[in-house]
Order: sequence, then structure tokens, then C-alpha cells
Amino acid sequence: MKFSEWRFWRPLLASCVLSLIAFSSPAQEASDLSTLRMLGECRGCTFDGMNLSDRKLTGMDLTEATLRNVDFGAAELNITLFDFAVLENVSFDRADLGGASFRGARLINVTFEGADLQAAVFEDAILENTDLMAGRLCLTQMPGENTNSTECD
Repeated sequence: MKFSEWRFWRPLLASCVLSLIAFSSPAQEASDLSTLRMLGECRGCTFDGMNLSDRKLTGMDLTEATLRNVDFGAAELNITLFDFAVLENVSFDRADLGGASFRGARLINVTFEGADLQAAVFEDAILENTDLMAGRLCLTQMPGENTNSTECD
């Protein structure tokens, strides 16, 4: 390509790239389970009013997601990332959250009754009306950066 030709195409290419950025959606809507499983990585997604109980969702990346009114009861969520996510009115009752990460997340009215929190990380998490003590704690990194191992076998 000659230099003179590049000078012609360069502004056009820059314009196309800027248009793609301007019209791209900053967050994805995940309206059903098939979408969630297909994405696997759903950074910044929004979930509202979903029943994901008893589902196998191991290793999902939900970093910076917004989860409202979601039921993860008895779900398998080992090593799932909820880093910097906002979770409101979410149930993790009886869920397997072994090795899950909630680093920097904000949890509002979240329940963990009977959940397995072995090696889960809550570093710098903000808990509002949320009690981690209802779950099984073993090598669990608490928000205050201390480790709780009260229920290790």
C-alpha cells in the first residue's frame, strides 16, 4: 500500500472504530440460563429475577455483574468470580461456593444459609444485611482480611 493510499483510508478506519465503540452496549443482559451458560464469561452482565437454583455454574466469570432477586439455592458455583459485582436480594442457600471470589463486591440482603464457603474470598467486600456466618466457613477470607476456619473438618 502506498503512503498516499494509507492517508486516505486512515480517517475512514478511525471513524469506523469510533462508531463501533460509541454504539456498543456497556453491559449485557442475560435473560435466560442458556444465554448464561453460552457466555461463560459474563462480565458486567445484569441479572434480575432469575431462578438458577440447583444449576451447575462452576467457574463462571461474573465480574462487575449486577445480580438482583436471583436464587442460586443449591447451585454449584465453585471458583466462580463475583469480583466487584453488586448482589442484591440474592440467595446462595445450600450453594457450593468453594473457592468463589467476591473481592470488592457489594452484597445487600444476601443469604448464605448452609452454603459451602470453603476457601471463598470476600476481601474488601461490603456486606449490608448479609451474614456469612450462616454458611460453612473453612479457610474463608473475610472482608476484614482475616481468615475464618471455624468449620474445617
